[in-house]
Amino acid sequence: MDVSRLKAGWVNVPCPNCDHGGSTKLGFNVSFDYCVCFKCGGLNLRETLARLLNIPGSALSSILEPFQVRSVILSRLNREQKTNKEKINLPGHPLSMSERNYLLERHFCPNDLIEKYGIEGGGWVGEWKNRIIIPIYLSGKLISWTSRTILKDREPRYKNLDNSESVIDPKKVFFNLDNCSLGKVALLEGPFDVLRFGDHGICGFGISLTKIQVFYLSERFRQVYILFDSQRSAQRKAKEIGMVLQGHGLEVFIVDAFSDFGCKDAAEMSPYRMKHLKRELGFLQETPLF
Repeated sequence: MDVSRLKAGWVNVPCPNCDHGGSTKLGFNVSFDYCVCFKCGGLNLRETLARLLNIPGSALSSILEPFQVRSVILSRLNREQKTNKEKINLPGHPLSMSERNYLLERHFCPNDLIEKYGIEGGGWVGEWKNRIIIPIYLSGKLISWTSRTILKDREPRYKNLDNSESVIDPKKVFFNLDNCSLGKVALLEGPFDVLRFGDHGICGFGISLTKIQVFYLSERFRQVYILFDSQRSAQRKAKEIGMVLQGHGLEVFIVDAFSDFGCKDAAEMSPYRMKHLKRELGFLQETPLF
């Protein structure tokens, strides 16, 4: 079998699905433990290795067992994920009238968000002024928070609690994980998109995923629905992330439905339309895993 390295961190071989002339379209990423074909897209790592070696999956498991590639990487990431603080507390400010009006104008119910997600106001002075505080919980423990400005054209729109002040770096987890209990999950762009989607919707903190976020998705879920906004750049990024997740054995669906509803992202959808979309995607009828 011909093997070539076309780019640092990659090993390229003929793809068992589409290569018949000896070209090396299939690339194995040696750092992230996944594979992608330039033509077919992301492929299941174990299934692809078994086809390349022309052996059954059971035989492949015995070959890979001594190396334990994924376990080694996960162990290293877990060692690196040291808590910065044992415990943190939210600022504790109630929503101001301006903050409540901002939510109402965007068709959110402030009291519902307070009850379900524990959102707070940013206070009247200081760095969180004119911001809505959105807590980030993991297994019921407050680990950090993010915030959304209520002022138009104010940058940055989202501001996170500094990593040194958090229990865990938010970029190593997802917002709303505690409200996901199905074998599938919806990956959205930002916290307000998740607040609109509700249960079984998550977001990272940035449009890219870290290594530990990718591994968490691959270990925790079977299917991922990526619902980024309708902009061309966002859809291109959704496809890139989808290829990586497919390479880790996940079934991935890229959903570009917001333009059909006359909006640019999930947060702009009405609660009624979001309920309809969730029903169409099967998030309102599946049986939880636990």
